[in-house]
Amino acid sequence: MIDIKFEGLFTIELLHKYFTDTLCPDFSITPSTPTLSVIKGHKAIVKQHQNKLYAGIQSKAGIPFMPVESGMRMTFYLWLNNPLFANYTNLPAGYNSEKIYYFTNRNNNKDVPNAKQYLSVPIAAYDKTLPYVPGNLAKDNTNKVYRAIRSNNNANKHALTELNFWRPVDTFSYATDNDVLQYRAALSTYNFLTPQSFASISVFGYNKVMNDYTSLVFANALSFTTPTSSFTLKLPSLPNGKYSLVVNGVQEWIYLNDELSTNRPFGVIDIFNEAKPASCNLVDNVTGALLSPNYSIYFLNRATVWKYVLPPTKTGSITDMQGVYNFTTASNDITSNAPIPLTDSLLIDNLLKFKITVNGHHFTPIPSADPQRLTSLTLGTDTYACSEIYINY
Repeated sequence: MIDIKFEGLFTIELLHKYFTDTLCPDFSITPSTPTLSVIKGHKAIVKQHQNKLYAGIQSKAGIPFMPVESGMRMTFYLWLNNPLFANYTNLPAGYNSEKIYYFTNRNNNKDVPNAKQYLSVPIAAYDKTLPYVPGNLAKDNTNKVYRAIRSNNNANKHALTELNFWRPVDTFSYATDNDVLQYRAALSTYNFLTPQSFASISVFGYNKVMNDYTSLVFANALSFTTPTSSFTLKLPSLPNGKYSLVVNGVQEWIYLNDELSTNRPFGVIDIFNEAKPASCNLVDNVTGALLSPNYSIYFLNRATVWKYVLPPTKTGSITDMQGVYNFTTASNDITSNAPIPLTDSLLIDNLLKFKITVNGHHFTPIPSADPQRLTSLTLGTDTYACSEIYINY
């Protein structure tokens, strides 16, 4: 009798630093229509359990019954179920439905110290010539990640070690703005920055040899009778995926997928089996044996300015007993001088130890910020998301 059983092809875990256990429960993951055929044809099975997607395949002694060929691709959609996700996640607050997050093992984002393979784009090293705004991430030469808490740029440089401008996070790799693509259908409206009399159009696809997007897959040129601000961009029938679109020298990262023309998810995950980069090896390139990689998508918790509101006629102050954060009292409001990461913990206990003094009486622990409602607050030249916490002491 042939001993055939399901063994792991790959897994995808969704993580979030907002949650104490880091397990992100906010998404449903579904396969694309073409992926359903790939699953069936390879005698595979795909199931989501809590924050993980498990892909298994019929195998014998670690060798798939149906070979996993080079170029095999599975595409999955991330459907957001929690409307509060944007409030406690370090991603742009003004999320645009015409944008889509794109995650793939082609990013080759491996984290050796933490034994993780991320599907997000690696966090870039700090570059003093670039502008940074609160919430932006950068890493140092030891791969330690820092979050900007104040704006800085080439004319106003501030190194990662300056705590008035940056705060250390950890060494994990998080999803960022660099994972966002512009969604485009085969027919879409392209808007020029200034009116143009012509359009030189180039589309570049993935180059498997170079592991970049330098393969020209489409080129066209249009002329207009008078300078125009926009035109109908007609793209050819290309495989679903990420492309680099260049119009009159202006580059834009785009995602093409007509299956999503009427209903777009928060994000797309593309898993490839390819010889390189190594992050795309689902099976051994020589023996065909399963390698069963575990992939991760990690979201960072948003940091907000915390504003404690006391009852009228009450006065008070807050002391951080660990000496990390400072607060300013104005009238009956006590406001942090820098953004503080949000957490699902109801009370500040393990990482944050704040003591509030109200009319001479001391209280600790005190409530932490809640993501249910965010306002905005300007400190200096920067505008921050603000969490208001009402105190009834």
